[in-house]
Amino acid sequence: MSGAGWNAMPMELLEQIFDRIPPKNKGRCSQVCRQWNGAFKSPRSWRSFTFKDGVFVRRKYTQHSGWQYHIDHLRLRGLITKTTEQWRTFTVEPVTNLFNLYEFFRILANYCQHYEKFTKNIRPLGKVQTFNFKWHLHVGDAETGGFIADKDVGTGGQMLVSLNNVLQYLHGLKSLTLEDLQLTPQEATDFLLTLLEKFQEKLTYLSLLNATLIPEPLLQVGCFLKLKTLLVSPQMLCADTLSAIACLEQLENFSIVQDEKSSQSPDICRDAWNMFIRQNMGRTRVWLILRGKPQESLIIQPGAPVYGIRMENSAGQLTMELAEQIANYYSETLHVFIQTGLERMKRGKKMEERVDSALVEIVSRCTLLNRVACRERLSYGTAVILSVYAARNGFELFLRKNALLKRLCWCRLDMETHGILFNWLRNMARTEEILLETIRLHTNMSVSVFDDKTYRALKL
Repeated sequence: MSGAGWNAMPMELLEQIFDRIPPKNKGRCSQVCRQWNGAFKSPRSWRSFTFKDGVFVRRKYTQHSGWQYHIDHLRLRGLITKTTEQWRTFTVEPVTNLFNLYEFFRILANYCQHYEKFTKNIRPLGKVQTFNFKWHLHVGDAETGGFIADKDVGTGGQMLVSLNNVLQYLHGLKSLTLEDLQLTPQEATDFLLTLLEKFQEKLTYLSLLNATLIPEPLLQVGCFLKLKTLLVSPQMLCADTLSAIACLEQLENFSIVQDEKSSQSPDICRDAWNMFIRQNMGRTRVWLILRGKPQESLIIQPGAPVYGIRMENSAGQLTMELAEQIANYYSETLHVFIQTGLERMKRGKKMEERVDSALVEIVSRCTLLNRVACRERLSYGTAVILSVYAARNGFELFLRKNALLKRLCWCRLDMETHGILFNWLRNMARTEEILLETIRLHTNMSVSVFDDKTYRALKL
């Protein structure tokens, strides 16, 4: 696009574009034209700030390690003094250079301390409403000389202190995400107590995943009184924690998130969930979420009033054993079953190795379903059966076009069980055109079968 074209672009659209540009590239983009320079200086273009490796650094030579990228204090000072009051979303992505992250936190905290100490009206980070901190540091054998095997290292020590110092100046914070801190039980307890002192009646969204290195129940997660959404790992829960969460009067969604770091966590006893149901009185929707590459299947919580199950871009698959557990425990409460992303681990082509029977087991026994999305491979016949149950129970159906196999794979005896005429099923699964039209009529949706790009972009 020419310079005249950029100058003709509305300022509001330019501000939205600048908001998505990485901080280290915004300065260069501001030199394109006068219109872009105005967008660069606009407060809206700095509403979201993300810190990651390579942001505000410069090369520096040291005798012990040669050329290294170190934090550029001059540029960082200019960033902090001119833009922090415009931040609304503050995100820290996983980094490999710990010193740069520590220096960034230290400078930011010192700057806030200086201004709040001498001026009561100026709060540099006072307008930040969302803070996301994701930690993932992997140490290999080569980096430790073989003394420590490959492992993930958690936050702690001075890094945790610097993180805590920055959080103390986020006076307007409403949404807090802390992932993979992996602290010791004592560090986690002390850290959560400091968060409670600051944000007990402020936070409406809290995502605290893998806060400890080992399974350790944390009662403090149920003490943030204004929470509307809570995400925790299963190893952080116990009967007392569930009881505290159940008493949160404004909590709308409670998600138990399982990943590769929480696959060894046991489920919670049925008595604890019965107490949760009595205390909560139906205010909260309980979700089971599977992410990443877990070593085990989805952890089922017997007796839990599970509203929805999500498999988010995970390697987890729906097996017949898991489907039977879901149908046995959640047939009267399950409303949503969703698989997002694309299938990472493909199964065999035989029906007993695919998801067909397991998915039909769920939709046939869970009559309250209102949304079903499956990313795994299944046959044309299974897709028609799903659409029939969608018409009977009134749920939305989302399937992948590339995951549909031109096969029937069902016998007459199976169709008698589901109340479907076998000859009709065979005719409806004959061609792709007939299949898509049948699904459209049964689901009353314009599109239910999507290509991979569209399915991956769906907001389910």
